[in-house]
Amino acid sequence: MWVALYRGGATRRCTAGGTLDREICFPAALTTACGFGGTDLTDLYVTTARRAPDHDEPLAGSVFVVPGAGHGLAPPAFAG
Repeated sequence: MWVALYRGGATRRCTAGGTLDREICFPAALTTACGFGGTDLTDLYVTTARRAPDHDEPLAGSVFVVPGAGHGLAPPAFAG
């Protein structure tokens, strides 16, 4: 499971047993969400927030991509 750490500037991946096994840091403290995308669902996309004024974090508010970070799952088909 991947988790974005708001005010932590990072995302973390934990195993099914709860062990932290990977952390990726970003040049923006307010990481807000993460999810997989790309053609084979192996790219991790991480969104960040921006507080005004953020002169010390010029990349705050950006979306970052980490190619080959893992394997996401395809969304279920809409049943309705």
